[in-house]
Amino acid sequence: MHKQPLRRRDVMTRFMVDLGIHYLEVLGQTKAMHFLRRHHVPETVITRVLHSPAYRRRY
Repeated sequence: MHKQPLRRRDVMTRFMVDLGIHYLEVLGQTKAMHFLRRHHVPETVITRVLHSPAYRRRY
């Protein structure tokens, strides 16, 4: 089965979330939340990713 490619907005949101997780580890939760909000990441995504380590992708 062929999967639809991600929309540009979805790709950018994932990229911003990955950067936000890096900011969380380096600069702390407050700055990571500010960064994600500034880049229009939905609040539900911010809450889920920053407060629940199980939802973070591992590389």
